[in-house]
This record gives sequence, C-alpha cells and structure tokens, in this order.
Amino acid sequence: MLYRQKGAALLMSLVILLVLSLLATSSMQNSIMQERMSTSTREGLMALEAAEAALREVEEQLEGLDSLDNFGSDTGSGNDDGWFHTGFAPAVFDDSTWGSGTKSLEASEIDGITPRYFIEYRGPVELTRAGQGGDGEYLLNLNFEGKGNRDGGGGTAGPGGSDILGKAESMRIVVMAEGPSEQSRKIIEAYYFVSAKNMQSGG
Repeated sequence: MLYRQKGAALLMSLVILLVLSLLATSSMQNSIMQERMSTSTREGLMALEAAEAALREVEEQLEGLDSLDNFGSDTGSGNDDGWFHTGFAPAVFDDSTWGSGTKSLEASEIDGITPRYFIEYRGPVELTRAGQGGDGEYLLNLNFEGKGNRDGGGGTAGPGGSDILGKAESMRIVVMAEGPSEQSRKIIEAYYFVSAKNMQSGG
C-alpha cells in the first residue's frame, strides 16, 4: 500500500529549527551586551584610578607652594596655563577644556592613560571660633587615613600637613581621565589648602 507524503515532519523540523535559532541569537545578543557592560565598567574604573593618581600628583605640587604667581592676575590675564585665578577656570564639561590647548595640563601617564587637570585659586580662608581669633586655631589637612594633629602625628600613613595655623589659601583641583578606548570619562574635583605660612616664607 502506498502512502501519500504530506511533509508534516519537514515542516515541524523547520519550525523547531527557527525557534532554536531565535533562542541562540537572543543568547548571543545578551552575551555581547554583558561583555560591553563589563568592558565599560573596567574602563571606567581604570579612568577613575588614573584620575585619583593624578590628583595625588597635583596635591604634591601644591604642598610646597609658596607663591600665587602661577595663577596670573585677578582679571584673568597673565599665566593661565592650567592655573586660573578665582572665577576664570574653564567649564568642566566643555570638551575644549580637556583638549591639547592651554586650559588644562597633562599629568603623568598611568597604564596608557594621560589624565589632564587644572587648578583654580579660590581665595584665603580663615578658621575662627566665637570669642577667639584665627591665630589661636588650627586648620588640619588630614592624610588619607583621616589623621593628623598639631604635632605632625598621623599614624602609619604619616603626618597630615597639620601645621596650618588659622589662615590658608584654598585651591580647587579638577582632574579628567579617559579610558583606553576614550569611551569612558571620569572627572573628579577636590579642594586643597596651603598654609598662609608658606606664602609668607616665599615672599
């Protein structure tokens, strides 16, 4: 007896193959997305670490600062190559700030990443309390452990620059670093205080 072939098995096979193909495609897209997210996270962390290292480098430059001449004048003229007087710093989110011009300076390269930074002078600050003059109070720059005292103590991390008596000059530091593919950017901002004693000793 002869049976007529209707092709039902072939049709079912094609449907199953289509479903498996869709599942495989979806799984592959999820894998690609996760890989991109992992890469982005890694690049973001690399950029952040580079920016933090550059910030430490700039703070070391400012530690022995004994003159404000690098900041130019209070009208924005003078030496403004990365060092700006109050109110003349460039816009942080403007791409031209971080180009190869004079608005920002290069920090040391770290794992193939070259962070850029600028410093803005923010003016003098004075520590006072009710009934007491500023000369009787101390402003402490603590170390990264959050320690520091008038005697120069600071635990195992060393002293925390604690000789600032009453008055200091404040600086704003802004650092930017991009990941290796330049698709990730981290910008950090910090404030640093330099003892007014440094300025007096530097003339």
